[in-house]
Amino acid sequence: MFRELNQLILSTAPKHEVRAIAPSTFQDLVNQPGLVIWSGESENTIFGDAKVNYAFRALHDALHLKTRIGFTPLEEIRIGRIQANQYTGLFADLVYIETAGQAEHYLKTGRFVTNQIEFTVSELRKLGYNL
Repeated sequence: MFRELNQLILSTAPKHEVRAIAPSTFQDLVNQPGLVIWSGESENTIFGDAKVNYAFRALHDALHLKTRIGFTPLEEIRIGRIQANQYTGLFADLVYIETAGQAEHYLKTGRFVTNQIEFTVSELRKLGYNL
């Protein structure tokens, strides 16, 4: 669906390793040698390809490390804004929804997004995209 964005993510992602167990706190991320990305929940994402989702997570976690911003929902919203500002138009909106939008959903409902594709399409429609 978003081939250009997927190619951009794959071409700019930092070197990373995908594992079933990965850092779940900012402190764990900082103390982990190398960039380790969680392999779970990558089959129902906006990217349509687990490898792209892993690469996106690597970009996201690298930004956590660069900015020293943690993992709380409010910090995720902050980092999502920073990450989305690296893009324009639809790409920026997609990145925002994938990061900050999901954290905002969690703050409102107390639940994580279970169907990322459905959530993203719904949020894009609210922004006026005709999907």
